[in-house]
Amino acid sequence: MPSFYSERTAEYTLTPKFLTLIEPLGDAVPIYFSARREDTHVAFESLHGESFHLVAFFARRPKINAAESLIIEGKINQRLFRVAKCASELGIQTLCGISLTNNIFKQSLAESLWFDISQVKLEDDLRFICEINKELKLNKFHGQIQPTNHSTIISSIANSRVLDWAEVTSIMRELPKLADDSPPSHFMFLSQTWRFRPLYFVIRRK
Repeated sequence: MPSFYSERTAEYTLTPKFLTLIEPLGDAVPIYFSARREDTHVAFESLHGESFHLVAFFARRPKINAAESLIIEGKINQRLFRVAKCASELGIQTLCGISLTNNIFKQSLAESLWFDISQVKLEDDLRFICEINKELKLNKFHGQIQPTNHSTIISSIANSRVLDWAEVTSIMRELPKLADDSPPSHFMFLSQTWRFRPLYFVIRRK
């Protein structure tokens, strides 16, 4: 099925929804990590002595065959499972999200599904089908893994590794490198490190 907007566009709507979901855990901020920004001396000094949880997040885009379709397809790429495996070894969770919308302007109105892929061991891309109603809510889900409910997400993040800011920035810097199994390239845009760099959520523990 064809897509009708990009993952980056999907991030813009899913990010505030995910921030609301994890609000019970403490203050949270989404970060698109940039070396020599979040890991400067000023950043370290301003967050000295505090502790955090870290989540790697990937937005997924819905796909439809025709306008206003009530059948939506989603896909979680095999390479994201590799990122999740490496993230799990570092003690952090990896989640994906998708809006069940058939119109780019209805993203905020549509129900969102969340998938914790931290422990998923698959060697292929995972596709799933969602049957939705006219209110853009899920009627039926067909897929190899099931969406994760809110309380399970909260619990899994709360039980993940507790980090200081130095550990947070180190993981954000190193995870894409660890998960990138593509051949070295002189061109950044050909690298899987660039293509599958997650959005991070850093949660300051209460």
